[in-house]
Amino acid sequence: MTTLTVDLGSRSYPILIAQGLLSSLTKPLEQLEITGRVGLVSTDHIHGLYGGAVESALTGAGCQVTTTLIPDGEPAKNLATVSKLYDTFLEADLDRSSTLIALGGGVVGDMTGFVAATLFRGIPFIQIPTTLLAMVDASIGGKTGVNHPGGKNLIGAVHQPKAVCIDPDLVKSLPRGELTSAFAEILKAGAIADGNFFHHLAANVKAIIDLADMALLEEAITRACRIKAQVVSTDERENDQRRILNFGHTLGHALEATLGYGTLRHGEAVAMGMVGAGYLSTLITGFPPDDLDILTAAVEQLDLPKLPPVDPQTVLTFLRRDKKVRHGVPHFVLLESLGRPVVSSQVTDNQIMAALDNLQRRFA
Repeated sequence: MTTLTVDLGSRSYPILIAQGLLSSLTKPLEQLEITGRVGLVSTDHIHGLYGGAVESALTGAGCQVTTTLIPDGEPAKNLATVSKLYDTFLEADLDRSSTLIALGGGVVGDMTGFVAATLFRGIPFIQIPTTLLAMVDASIGGKTGVNHPGGKNLIGAVHQPKAVCIDPDLVKSLPRGELTSAFAEILKAGAIADGNFFHHLAANVKAIIDLADMALLEEAITRACRIKAQVVSTDERENDQRRILNFGHTLGHALEATLGYGTLRHGEAVAMGMVGAGYLSTLITGFPPDDLDILTAAVEQLDLPKLPPVDPQTVLTFLRRDKKVRHGVPHFVLLESLGRPVVSSQVTDNQIMAALDNLQRRFA
């Protein structure tokens, strides 16, 4: 088992990574001192696959488990669903000593974390991500929240988990589309922090997303998690350094909101957003066109869907509502070279529209 640490002083926590971890979860739960009443949040599909194993592990650790299932997907990521979770856990007599467990993808993790952050003014929770995207992104860093009609994740809190438990074997149950879209976040990790890692990934995209070499997949997950853990340890609340994790997200979130949540998977939107940010980088930072070609070629191996036509003005409207806007000005994470990010507030509307035009042509 590989153990990484998100170093936040007294709130530090481990990221445990091992194939087969779910089948031996009782011991880590005991080491984490998880006892008493526990609330398990999942979806019907994921619970059917893995819920029994997690419930057995919790029972084996001496816990009393209340399981609640929520609808799958971004449309359910709202305050109405959160309210139902409050009702369930209060009726089950959970208290300040209780722990919540998120068993699922990013939506389950974000909402469970938000409930944990706000129920009784904050109780512990554990992330057990079941999607590749959640393993390398949403489960690490403490960002929790729900969507609002005005934008993605506008309502939320920073509430760090007690632990993140990652079993790479769980990705075997994922549709190929989820694997390919999630790989964008792993590519992002290399693009913002380690050019050599990015080139390694670009040379092995197919082998990893085809699950032809599970050791290669576990290595990619581990290196991506290590990068995110290091960034979060340096800057927990996105004051400066942590903003580099948003490479591809500013434009990607705007595309998601413009098209309606669910039209593109989050990872698909981020992948397109990275190409758009790379294009902007060639205009602003001197990002070499050859590096843009390498970035684009890696993303194009993901077999992304076509990008439906978008109204540029609507995209600009959502960009101005982005959480990273300061005084009405969007901040973009751009690249000087692969592995060297920079945050810029100097991106003009015309440049954004040029980037959108480039995306529409590439992913038509």
